Amino acid sequence: MRFVLDASVAVAAQRPNDPHHQAARARIVRFLTGEDTALVPSLFVVEVSGALARLGFERAKIVRIVDALTAYPHQVVTVGPRSARAARAIAIQAKLRGPDALYVWLARRSGAALCTIDPEMAARGAAFCEISAP
Repeated sequence: MRFVLDASVAVAAQRPNDPHHQAARARIVRFLTGEDTALVPSLFVVEVSGALARLGFERAKIVRIVDALTAYPHQVVTVGPRSARAARAIAIQAKLRGPDALYVWLARRSGAALCTIDPEMAARGAAFCEISAP
């Protein structure tokens, strides 16, 4: 299956003490083995990299993790002015944070379910797209 992968899932999969670690890790394994494919906004690369760096991960490991989740068959979607306006409309209507609105916008545009562990994104985004827990 194809999912829009929220950064929260990718980060939780790398944090053994995170309450969502096991479920997130299992989902990431499905992406890495090709059972599922990920669709992410370009912000994902920066968001996951920054979060893992703040957790103390080494640069080389961060690059390996992010590259594995964004290499073919996975897809990184860039956000141009038209897409940004569409995401802005979702942010305003759903009262979502900007990055969260980009994930919801991408899920809505692609028809793929949004895989997230963020309860606010899930609750507010459910009016726009299908939500899936890891």
